[in-house]
Amino acid sequence: GLNSPLIYSATLQPLVKKLGLQEVLQITRPALWGIGSGAPAMSEMMGITGKDAIAIASVIYPFEEQVLRIEGRVTEVSPDRVVREVTKCPWQDFIGPEFCEVLMYVNQGMVEAMNPEYKFTMPKMIPCGDPVCQWILEKK
Repeated sequence: GLNSPLIYSATLQPLVKKLGLQEVLQITRPALWGIGSGAPAMSEMMGITGKDAIAIASVIYPFEEQVLRIEGRVTEVSPDRVVREVTKCPWQDFIGPEFCEVLMYVNQGMVEAMNPEYKFTMPKMIPCGDPVCQWILEKK
């Protein structure tokens, strides 16, 4: 679970300090989306055959829980929309919102690869002062 934040800290954080977050995100966005492009193969290996919000979210959850070790709850679920709130993140005190934005681009790439009719947003982030991180996966 330590790899993603440590890799971020060692590589992207110094660039963010030098160039600014928006510049770094603009440069790295295609690569971050590319990381998520393997989601269809991952969903197939997991036995997930659907392409709706519930199926897509079912691919995102294990990454969050097993790799990043975050905890949360789904607050809304339907085939067109899934909302999840992260209530505990082991990285919230060590990493700023930049890491959350990087992760958001990876998740956007996953969603785009699985079904381009859906979008992924993160309107709330603990490092930005919100009480929870919230992500919304919904039909465009």
